[in-house]
Amino acid sequence: MPFRLLLIEDSPTQLLSIRKVLEQEGYEIMAARNGAEGLVMAYNESPDLIISDVVMSGINGYQVCRLVKSDPDLMSTPMILLTRLDGSIDRFWGMKSGADKYIPKEPGFSSLTKAIKEILSDSTVRPRLRAVADPHRTPSVEEITSRLNQLLERLLFEATIADEVRKIADDIGDIEIIAEKLFVLLGSFADYQACALVVNHGTYSVMHTDVARPGMESAMTSYTMKIANQLGLPPLKEETARSSQVFDNAITQPIDSSGIRLGLLVIAPPQGQAYKPGDQKVIRLVCEQLSTVIRLYLSYVQRQGVPVPTSPFGAI
Repeated sequence: MPFRLLLIEDSPTQLLSIRKVLEQEGYEIMAARNGAEGLVMAYNESPDLIISDVVMSGINGYQVCRLVKSDPDLMSTPMILLTRLDGSIDRFWGMKSGADKYIPKEPGFSSLTKAIKEILSDSTVRPRLRAVADPHRTPSVEEITSRLNQLLERLLFEATIADEVRKIADDIGDIEIIAEKLFVLLGSFADYQACALVVNHGTYSVMHTDVARPGMESAMTSYTMKIANQLGLPPLKEETARSSQVFDNAITQPIDSSGIRLGLLVIAPPQGQAYKPGDQKVIRLVCEQLSTVIRLYLSYVQRQGVPVPTSPFGAI
């Protein structure tokens, strides 16, 4: 059974030329004239590989790739972006969009056929059976456009959150201010009854908390340190009162960098509530960016002669 390739190309001449070359290589080709049509076919036909032009009216190739690689139903499908744009910025943006290959257009399309063979030669790739379209499951062009807009909005939101976390590093020498700014940022998009930040100082840990009620602080501290100890973080510099209270549905996210456990973030939703998967993803994103902030802080205090954590992967 031959491999089935989906070719998305808005130039009729280019589409015919590429299709002829690929059919001569023994592939079965499905053709779409624009990004929206191509995405509908991708959902309907489950191709073995998608090849898309980059510069197209409406949904362009970068956006097609972003949507394919973010959708659980399509993300395992290899994708090649094919374009006349061959600058370093274009290649960078193509790969950041999730493309498996970024190939410039050329006479004969030899680089394209070579890239296809490399991707399909992977032992895990097998020709897929032709999908039977389910009219109740297949999105329309309008639904695809809506999904794309939602994806782009989410990417913009995530980029904004990442930028806001990096701004916390403006006060890199003061962990108290860093923690306060972090809690303000978290509170701007996630309601919580208690939040704790633990920072690993090597021989001891330092914790900062933000709680809805004063009496909740010791319970949050005790709960967080139980988790921190399980994750290999050192004990607090000063012993605190212990509590058996458990915070239901709390998110516990380690803060790691280059093999070093820099700390821990614990955020507990209001009682009886739980965070949605989207909230959890944003909090993971915050911790990914926060690892850089904490590394900078620990580098700063190390220059002041304060010990910092090390690991088999080296010191900060």
